[in-house]
Amino acid sequence: MGIAFLEPWVWLLAGATAVPIAIHLLSRDRSRRIRFPSVRFLKPTRLSAVTRRSIQDWPLLLLRIVLVLVAVAAWAGPVFVTPARQAAWTARVARAVVLDDRAAPPDDELRSARPGETFARERVRDAVHDALRWLDEQSATTREIVVLGAFKRGSVDAADFVDVPDGVGVRLVRTSDGGSRREREIIRLQLRGDRVVRVTEHLTLGTGATVVHEVAAAPVDVVPIRVDAPAGQRDEAEAALRAVLRRGLRLPPAGLMEPIALDWPGDVERLASDIETRLAAPLDGWEPDVMTDTELGALARPTRPVGAARPDDHGDRRALWAFVLLLLAVETWVRRGRAWA
Repeated sequence: MGIAFLEPWVWLLAGATAVPIAIHLLSRDRSRRIRFPSVRFLKPTRLSAVTRRSIQDWPLLLLRIVLVLVAVAAWAGPVFVTPARQAAWTARVARAVVLDDRAAPPDDELRSARPGETFARERVRDAVHDALRWLDEQSATTREIVVLGAFKRGSVDAADFVDVPDGVGVRLVRTSDGGSRREREIIRLQLRGDRVVRVTEHLTLGTGATVVHEVAAAPVDVVPIRVDAPAGQRDEAEAALRAVLRRGLRLPPAGLMEPIALDWPGDVERLASDIETRLAAPLDGWEPDVMTDTELGALARPTRPVGAARPDDHGDRRALWAFVLLLLAVETWVRRGRAWA
């Protein structure tokens, strides 16, 4: 269990303990009058006050010092951070919702979360700055920024969260696919067993997964790729071509219009690269125009309680103020007891 103070600067007033010490040192004792039956044989003297040069009533002084210190502590607003109180603070989350796309409404979970506020600007970075200013005004110790949107490429990046301090969580929630779904059809040449077949596949590309469905596979009577090699390297070249075909060669969208011939480069990988270059089957337009879940996960940050931040309640100062009143009563009782003695 730890302790924190809502107004720690008040401890500067602890120097006020010098006040009761000065009072004890500077106070004067008045001469006490005693009734006596006869003053005939007493010499007349002048009544005078005696200034103290040392503290004579230590219990009363210590009581007053403790009274001042407890009053200062109560004013500082102590908060005893117990495990139960820490758990209660952690459970209170201040959540700021940033809209990457203004048309994307928060989902039911985020709409019902309290406290919460929604921010939308032309740039995500500006909205994040607005969210940070709002979070600084909240008393909850767990703080989070939730970004909602379709997350098209270029709309959000790590630079948008560079000013987010450690401990403030960042979560990116996709509200739509943003038109990222793609339907494609590809044609491949592949060696299956002892025969080369022309395979037609249907691809569905999304943000989370790519689904491949084979539509047709027709045998090819003549392989439209020839590798020319010296007499002593023909077997090696044919084996390399079979290895490349076993992997599969993607053809251009229009298919292979005419046979191609290549010189044996002496290496299987170089042969595969040369064939792909001659086939010229680009992937332009195949990649989704939105960020993947992996890319969004790299921008996320975990939430972490920031410790004994300023809570909503008044801490434990009420108990200390009650103790101050008790000490005042004791001090009054002790002081009057000294006067009556």
